[in-house]
Amino acid sequence: MPEEDSDSYEIIPITPLKKLEKRMDKLEGTSTVPQLQSLINQIIELIRSNQKIVNDVIQANAELKNEIAKLPSKIDEVTTELKNFISLVEAAGKEEVSGPGPEIMKPVTNELKKMVEQNQRILESNQAMLDKLDVLGKKVRRGTPVSELLTSYPSIRMRKEVR
Repeated sequence: MPEEDSDSYEIIPITPLKKLEKRMDKLEGTSTVPQLQSLINQIIELIRSNQKIVNDVIQANAELKNEIAKLPSKIDEVTTELKNFISLVEAAGKEEVSGPGPEIMKPVTNELKKMVEQNQRILESNQAMLDKLDVLGKKVRRGTPVSELLTSYPSIRMRKEVR
């Protein structure tokens, strides 16, 4: 037989072809219009939210540019004020020959030290009070009975409301 005139034949198993046909039928059956429309709607919503974010970023960027544009003039103002302040300090330093000695300032420093110590004691007692109030608040929130709270904290006095 001459090869040009003859038809070629091949034996192919049919099982893979049937599987492919079933998959095609299944894909064609599941991709319905409502599902595609839902997917399209979700994509459109995502695009809208992304666009809103982009718009917000653009607006924030424009506002930031405006604020940054104001900075150089404000920095110039601060620089001028600092130069004036430094010149005043230098002038005051030249005019002042001698300051008060340590002997004159000793009573003031002693009083300041006493005030610092007193403030430290007040701070410590306030912190201890806050800690106790915090513990008491936690117990109240947990539902601890009032009678148990009063025995735990004997210094607490309860007042009855008169109506």
